[in-house]
Amino acid sequence: MQNIVIDKKGSQIYSQRNLLIIQHPSFAKPLSIPISQIQSLTITTQVDLSSSLLTRLSENNVSLCVIPSGRTGEACFLLGSWHAATERRIQQYDVIHQASSKSYWASVLVRLKLHQQANVLIKLKQHYIAAITQTSGSTDQRNRAAITESQLAEIDEAVQKLKSLRDKFRKHYPTAAVPPSHPSRVYNDHIPHYQIASLLGTEGIGSAIYFKCYQQFFADDLQFRSRNRRPPKDPVNVVLSLSYTLLQHLYQQAIYSVGFDPYYGVLHSTSYGRQSLACDFVELQRGTVDFWVWTLFEQRILVLEDFSLSGDSAISDDSSYPCELLKSGRSKFYKAFSGIRPILSKHALSHAWLWQNRIQLYHSDKTVPSSLSFVSHHPESSHPSL
Repeated sequence: MQNIVIDKKGSQIYSQRNLLIIQHPSFAKPLSIPISQIQSLTITTQVDLSSSLLTRLSENNVSLCVIPSGRTGEACFLLGSWHAATERRIQQYDVIHQASSKSYWASVLVRLKLHQQANVLIKLKQHYIAAITQTSGSTDQRNRAAITESQLAEIDEAVQKLKSLRDKFRKHYPTAAVPPSHPSRVYNDHIPHYQIASLLGTEGIGSAIYFKCYQQFFADDLQFRSRNRRPPKDPVNVVLSLSYTLLQHLYQQAIYSVGFDPYYGVLHSTSYGRQSLACDFVELQRGTVDFWVWTLFEQRILVLEDFSLSGDSAISDDSSYPCELLKSGRSKFYKAFSGIRPILSKHALSHAWLWQNRIQLYHSDKTVPSSLSFVSHHPESSHPSL
């Protein structure tokens, strides 16, 4: 199955029988791809798209992601036919409408996000120290951040703070309690309980600690000083935002295929036009994406020349686009993303199915297994036992 990215401005895209046709004045002849062989279609520039093609894509469950090519707008998605299993959405609504179950799953998400953030900093520090050791005495430090001993100590301290925040959400049951076998016991018997507002506050504290250290692993000329978006003001934030958008598309795809309602989430509140459940699940692989984005710059797959910078990013207001990924950079980015996409997609689908299995089990009379957490993935690390 192919994942097609179209970045040729002015292309005409339409369907002919069961083929996807891509036509452009610079092509000697139109390109044709069997729709049955396409898994996803991503459009990053202005093109002419036929309505009949949209119907064909939906019929064949081909997901479509359109990245805004102008200075305004948000990515939009077409996800094909919705799964017919309405009972799964009913169970999802039951979970979300009960304060105890909603708090339970929201705290699981925050706990795993904090765990991944701590893991990312540990891995980045290990790679940094290894790289410095290997290049000891070398003068080629153009793309490597210069981290002092005191900053390394700050990173260790930040890791401990993240782990401390994470451990606040460890689930346990009083020794006198009977092992839970019904959703009311699973969600009510565990301790501690947290309100969603409190969870979001802790998540915000963790993110502030994390990005303060994460930014130190990037070269100064990238001007990555903090996490910012809408619009992103430096090359690293541009790539992070684009990567998160594509990751959300993968989760929307997975959630839709399993049969859940992507607009009803547990941690992210319901908001018009926002697929809150997909935003929830994205938290499970943000760490993987963050680590991968760092490798793009560390290995010079993306360089400063792949971006357009207008003025001082620190003082640019939100009405401008202070930084954009150029066509040369987009080509490199999507080629690199095609390498990590299969594992991200596989984990996205496994997370959606795992959640479906868990809530179905909790809404039955079966005994709940001892492990109650999602599986957390991170490059070069084993699955953590939380």
